[in-house]
Amino acid sequence: MAAPNTAPVPASTDPPAYLVATVTVPSLPVYSSPAAPSPEQTLANPNSLGAPLVLLVMQVAQPWVQAYLPERPNGASGWVPAKDVTLTSDTYHLAVSLGGRQLTLYQANNPIFQTPVAVGAPSSPTPPGLFYVTETIRITTPGTPYGPYALGLSGFSDVYTSFDGGPGQVAIHGTDQPFLIGSYASHGCIRLSNSAITQLASQVPAGTPVLITA
Repeated sequence: MAAPNTAPVPASTDPPAYLVATVTVPSLPVYSSPAAPSPEQTLANPNSLGAPLVLLVMQVAQPWVQAYLPERPNGASGWVPAKDVTLTSDTYHLAVSLGGRQLTLYQANNPIFQTPVAVGAPSSPTPPGLFYVTETIRITTPGTPYGPYALGLSGFSDVYTSFDGGPGQVAIHGTDQPFLIGSYASHGCIRLSNSAITQLASQVPAGTPVLITA
């Protein structure tokens, strides 16, 4: 575990556990409400990166589950059939302070890891909000700027509708420029040291909430 910063770790008032829905069907119907006569869209499982589709649950009202969706606009939600998902508990959550350029990992409300980060530059700010980890990507191509791992998030850039071949999805990832950590330097993603992202990738499951605040 990387050594924590000397700054005090903020207390958390979030719930000690969260519900994560892992999709069990190849095409998930999403409804605008439980009373809607037909789905307004479907989500593919696996997702576009080949990872299992997971959703962060907002509430369970059998036979329905309301959950956050990994799409624009940020914070979008919908209702899905409970029979199409498996619910599990996640005691982790991440908190990112943009002003403090700092990431904290909590388990059951207890801060267990903290590290400095680089966040979005003024021209491409990291969007604040409540998101969740959509997938963990191991990066095997040498020489990329993203380090050894990236945690994809359900949030998207407010500046880029596409970036580096993708849809402008925000991620937490490593870096080949560790000297920029602690500054406003990225295109909207959150950059950590390669040792820090390696630890997070081994510890944080898909579906884990990520609260990004100013």
